[in-house]
Amino acid sequence: MSDAATAGYWDARYAHPNHVFGYRPNDFLRQQARFLRPRSRVLALCDGEGRNSVWLAEQGHDVVSLDFSAVGLAKAEALAAERGVAVETWLVDLADWIHHPAPERPWDAVVAIFAHLPSALRRDVARTITAQAAPGALLIYEAFTPAQPSLGSGGPTDPDLLVTRGDVVDDWAAWRPDVRLTERRLFEGMDHQGLASVVQALGLKA
Repeated sequence: MSDAATAGYWDARYAHPNHVFGYRPNDFLRQQARFLRPRSRVLALCDGEGRNSVWLAEQGHDVVSLDFSAVGLAKAEALAAERGVAVETWLVDLADWIHHPAPERPWDAVVAIFAHLPSALRRDVARTITAQAAPGALLIYEAFTPAQPSLGSGGPTDPDLLVTRGDVVDDWAAWRPDVRLTERRLFEGMDHQGLASVVQALGLKA
């Protein structure tokens, strides 16, 4: 298993006093959040230090911040308190979570921003979320592609943690995702800086 796929690795990275990926929401999320219905129940997958979940809560949504780093989620809770909003945090390993019962309230939206998982687990997580999401739920997704390591602007280097356009189309087929490959400039904290190769998707669950 890649070190980047372990909770201990992320606990160590998030132990930095600053937010490793910054305090602002992801640019693609901010651009696409206008499609969210008011007061949506949103799952923020692999949410880390909470920059995205806290911003979504500031927009009036009911947000679950899910991650397997206790250090990251503690920082998410602190950021939410500082901003005067509530975010529900779930400390869970996705390898276990996919076997848990579905939540009482289905997801109205799923936000997966740089949620880089081993490929087999990535597919299982997509299937689980699809089963748990409400009809018409919104998917907002961004991940690094296999071209990313050569650019040196952050992200994993293990090929199994990188995502192609075809991966997204297959994993989220029930959402009919509109998927594009693009290069864009990142300015997201200390560890996402510079030109990046990403796949972005917006989808609605059928």
